[in-house]
Amino acid sequence: MVKNSFTIIELLVVITIMAIFSTVGLAYYNNYNQETKLKSDAKKLVGIIELSKKKAYSSDLKESCSDFSGYRVTINAGSYSFSFGCGGSYETVQSYSFSTSITATIGTGNLDFKPLGLGTNLTINSIRLKNSIISQCLDITISPIGIVEMNETLFSC
Repeated sequence: MVKNSFTIIELLVVITIMAIFSTVGLAYYNNYNQETKLKSDAKKLVGIIELSKKKAYSSDLKESCSDFSGYRVTINAGSYSFSFGCGGSYETVQSYSFSTSITATIGTGNLDFKPLGLGTNLTINSIRLKNSIISQCLDITISPIGIVEMNETLFSC
């Protein structure tokens, strides 16, 4: 007589193996998700820096202004903002927050882009974003004349 069933031991072994694979897969998925979040926030910040630079270089005025100062990106630990400058004072156009667990650890302060690029001299040359959940960082470099590059390779920090 042939039995077409599984023993309880066989079922427990299969269930245990499936649980181990599920746990490992979930851990890799969460890590990948956090890495993607860090890269996405960095790309958004680079986009705002590039927008600020282009609008300043083209002297794109948000409103009528006889003494256009340019555009500014202000970077704080958990947020950044895009501002329009007129007469030496800056008005925030839009504010952004980094995703949960993402912070700027290096390079906080102001990036000022002057009209037509004349007199633009940036003092922040590197921005480092950190994801505290996975302890990984990503660097954004900015040349003194405003060339922005994002290194997509993550590293431990």
